[in-house]
Amino acid sequence: LASEGARFVTAIAPAPWTLPSHITMLTGRHPAAHGVNNTDRRLADEIPTLAEVLRGQGYATAGFVAGPYLRRDYGYDRGFDLYDESLVADGRASHRGTTSPQLVANLSSWLAGEREAEQPKPFFAFLHIWDVHYDFAPPPPFDTLFDPSYEGEVDGRNIGFLKSSMSERDLEHVVALYDGEIRFSDRELGVLFEKLRAWGLWDNTIVVLTADHGEEFFEHGKIGHLMHIFDEAIQVPLIVRYPPAIDAGLVLEEQVRLMDIAPTILGLAGIESSRLGMPPEAPVREKDLSPWLRGDFLAGSIPDLVAFPENYGGGRVGVRMNQGKLIRHNEDYYELYNVRPELGERERETGKAPEVIAVLAELIQQEAEWNEWKKDGAIVAPSMTLSDPLREQLEALGYIER
Repeated sequence: LASEGARFVTAIAPAPWTLPSHITMLTGRHPAAHGVNNTDRRLADEIPTLAEVLRGQGYATAGFVAGPYLRRDYGYDRGFDLYDESLVADGRASHRGTTSPQLVANLSSWLAGEREAEQPKPFFAFLHIWDVHYDFAPPPPFDTLFDPSYEGEVDGRNIGFLKSSMSERDLEHVVALYDGEIRFSDRELGVLFEKLRAWGLWDNTIVVLTADHGEEFFEHGKIGHLMHIFDEAIQVPLIVRYPPAIDAGLVLEEQVRLMDIAPTILGLAGIESSRLGMPPEAPVREKDLSPWLRGDFLAGSIPDLVAFPENYGGGRVGVRMNQGKLIRHNEDYYELYNVRPELGERERETGKAPEVIAVLAELIQQEAEWNEWKKDGAIVAPSMTLSDPLREQLEALGYIER
């Protein structure tokens, strides 16, 4: 896919977990602007979604999901003609099974119906592949594809209970299972892409592939996500393919953000991103990247700042720029990291070194601007009561206590 489109080398999620990252992806708003930063918050009705904008422009819209943080409880279904959460709606622990083939089949069935309509519309489809999330239990042959000789007892389930003291060999196997999930998901996406080709839709469809977060494997003492804002948890793939506008094999090194996806899709479709409704006075705004994808590299600068609000579980805030990342652990302790990939965020300045102070000023300014903006009447995410099925699913994943 990347060889036929554009690949962003440094795409950064605004949070190390599913809920705020997906709301950002589908609204173009930073988590501090949409406010869905905890399990019991839902998207405010006043905030437009990408699906609402596209449906208003005559698009048929559908979403297909299998993860509990993608349930319509959180407001995701707004703007979708069909929002299929059948694989997660009944409270089943969907992370225990395999869901990608059914998701792809459901989306394909919907697309086939749209093609047979008397007057077919352009379409927007949102597909949330869930199998790559833990548990890491890919089906055969993907369970042994990357580690066929393993004979230990670790099986990739309940990884939140694994300890950093586990053997290096067992950890290698967990990573191999994760890679197997990725390869399995890749195969299922290939099935969908082949259908698009067969239907003659492939070369006139904007295809965006990305993720909401990554995973840590004890590089910084933890496994999984949620707790840290190191790059293992927040740097994600981002590939955009659209032959009418994007040259094959384009590689963009600049740091970009998940909040830029929605306006970029609108830009490629010829729709003003202002329809997403972000107030112009917001401290951090979305950016339509379509000019750069079209090859207009003189179209101004790409914002290189991602701010991380205090996140669920971790309690850390920070900023990431092209040249470095600052993480504030508490009021008196900071760490500044060089984010060059070869360093793996292992070289740091701590405390109140001059380098820390310089970037700290940016963080303090960001927090002050956000707090002032929110006091002036920014939209607040309403609270919600977790339904029993949703609570059971989040408990099974270890996200909330039983």
